Amino acid sequence: MRAGVLGIVRDDFEVVDSFSETVERDDRELERVLDVRRVFSLPGGDVAFEGRAAVERVVNRTTTELDYGEVRVEETPRTETRVTEVVGVPGEFVVAGSGRGTFAFDLVSRDTGADIDRAALDLSALLEAQRDAEPWKAGFRELDGACENGVLHGSDLLSDERLADLLDGAAFNQLGLDCTYDDRSLKMTAAESGYVEVYRPSDFETAEFLQYLRDAVVPHAE
Repeated sequence: MRAGVLGIVRDDFEVVDSFSETVERDDRELERVLDVRRVFSLPGGDVAFEGRAAVERVVNRTTTELDYGEVRVEETPRTETRVTEVVGVPGEFVVAGSGRGTFAFDLVSRDTGADIDRAALDLSALLEAQRDAEPWKAGFRELDGACENGVLHGSDLLSDERLADLLDGAAFNQLGLDCTYDDRSLKMTAAESGYVEVYRPSDFETAEFLQYLRDAVVPHAE
């Protein structure tokens, strides 16, 4: 896993266990499952976990029929299942595989009793902490002047004085960096809403991803 939405743990816990439960919604029994498949060590030696989370939910399916000049539209409830990867460091943070998978935070919270909130990232602080970083993407808002918001792509954007002046004082909502981590070249992107993805190295393993988040990203999360 090299991408996902970051959730910050507000309480302490040491272990995450697999569990399943059934809840009733709209007169249907729906299953919720947390399947912890692996417990392993980070490069720094701390314990982490990896697994999958799944929930059933009721959605309305719209069907349309044409019947001798009449159009009939009906909504029929059906059960669908959502699945996501989930990894994390007990007592510190959890990562769901996508924005649609943040229900995994609720399941981990249900198992551990700890509150888990989707992270809000301070991307300006993240950029400032990566002193050798070269931004290749910058999404911004709250600019003075005619240009209020936008997204720039390129290479080492801040080396261009015109762009540096434009972005000075901007509030970043997206940020892509070429930087160095653990003596390796790393290319990543992050969003203010808590999504983080590492593009390079392509062989970045789950444990390395979690260690990177812990070292470089979580300190700038709220």
